Amino acid sequence: MSTPSRKPQYQLETFLADCQISNIQNKKILEIGFGNGLFLEQCRKAGLIPTGLEVLEYLYKNAKSRYPDMDLILYDGGNIPLPDESFDFVVSYQVLEHVSEIKDIFAECIRLLKPGGIMYQVCPNNFSFYEGHYKIIWLPFLNKSAGRLYLKMLGRYSPFYESLNILKPGIVATVLRRFDSSLKVISLGKREFVNKFNLEQIEKVDQKLLKKILKFVHQYTVMKKWILRLICWLNLYYPITIIAVKTENNSRTGK
Repeated sequence: MSTPSRKPQYQLETFLADCQISNIQNKKILEIGFGNGLFLEQCRKAGLIPTGLEVLEYLYKNAKSRYPDMDLILYDGGNIPLPDESFDFVVSYQVLEHVSEIKDIFAECIRLLKPGGIMYQVCPNNFSFYEGHYKIIWLPFLNKSAGRLYLKMLGRYSPFYESLNILKPGIVATVLRRFDSSLKVISLGKREFVNKFNLEQIEKVDQKLLKKILKFVHQYTVMKKWILRLICWLNLYYPITIIAVKTENNSRTGK
C-alpha cells in the first residue's frame, strides 16, 4: 500500500488526473468521511478550499486537534448540514460500502455541487476477485449471505462484515440512473483501472496470490491487452471509481 505520507498526495494526483482537472486554485472541495484529514490537508496545500465530513467522533476529534483551523464537521450521517451548490468537487474514498442507501449520498452530492461540479467516489467492487477489508481473494458472484458463509469457511468472518454494503458496478449504475436528469456519469472505473494497470500499482496490492497473478499478466503485452478487456467487459475490475458531473440546478432527485 502507499505509505501514509505519500497516500494523500497520490489520492489528489489521481483525482485530478482521473477527472482531467487542471484549474484548482480556490476551488471548494468536500470530502465525505475524511478519516485522518491528510487528504484535505494535501488539498489545502495545493490551493483548494477544503471542507470535511465525518461520522466517527474519535476521527473528527483527532483531525480537528491536528488541523484546528480546517473546516471539519461531525455529522450524523443523514442530511449534510451545508447549503446547496456550495462545492466544485465532492469526493469520498472507501465510504459508500459503509452506508445503507447510496442513493441518499448521491442525492446529497448533487444538492451540494455547483452546476458543472464533479462527484468523485472510490469504493470496493464486490464483483471483483479481491476483498480489501479482509485482504483476501474474493468470488465475484457472492451475495451478502454467500459472502458470510465464504468468510466463515476461511475462518476470517467478523461482525464487521455485517456493516458492509455489497457494491457491484451493476448496482451502482442502476442507482445512478435515477439521477439522469441532473448527473452525467463519466465513468465507473473501467478506464481508470486500465490506465493504472502498471507495476507501480500492482506492488500496492496487499494480497500475495493476487499480486503474483497480476504481475504474470502484466509481463505479457498481448495477453494483458485481451485480459484487461475481458476483466472490464465482465465488470471484474477494482475498484469502482465513480466520476460524474452535475448538469442542472436540481437540488434533489432520485427519491
